[in-house]
Amino acid sequence: MTPTARISPDRTRRGGATGRLAAIALTFVLGAVWIHAALAAERDQPIRIQSDTATLDDQRGISVYRGNVVLTQGELVIHSDTLTVYTPGRALTRMEAEGDLATLRTLTEDGREIHAESLHMDYLAEERRVVLTGRARVWQEEDEFRGERIVYHMDDETLDAVAGEAGRVEVIITPREDR
Repeated sequence: MTPTARISPDRTRRGGATGRLAAIALTFVLGAVWIHAALAAERDQPIRIQSDTATLDDQRGISVYRGNVVLTQGELVIHSDTLTVYTPGRALTRMEAEGDLATLRTLTEDGREIHAESLHMDYLAEERRVVLTGRARVWQEEDEFRGERIVYHMDDETLDAVAGEAGRVEVIITPREDR
């Protein structure tokens, strides 16, 4: 069985050491809110995609962009080698970014920069979740969350991580004077 970490904001309501540990872990869940905040604020803005090549199949609602792909939508920026966008009926249902490392950068509502990277990113618009697979990593400043697969569920604001080759999920929390 593969080790899995599931962190929920509800766990911070518990007292004692478990509550304190959950509060620290919540820092990463809040960092993962980048997806919720970015996609909620950004989804009303136009999506701009630049690439070396593009292929569009309007009947199937699939477009594929290859080579130095850059997607921007407001403050959201995704870099990848390949980006596949699914828009059946001209409605965005899914985007897949792949690359040596596909990267995502966005700003939180309070202006903090959030980063994510993985070999494969899958945004599922209808299910309101983002799946990072293969050397997945989410970080804000010097704090980070790593695993082979990280899934963020936007509606209930939870983050699931599955261990990588080392057999463990890794969370790095850097002490700060303001904490």
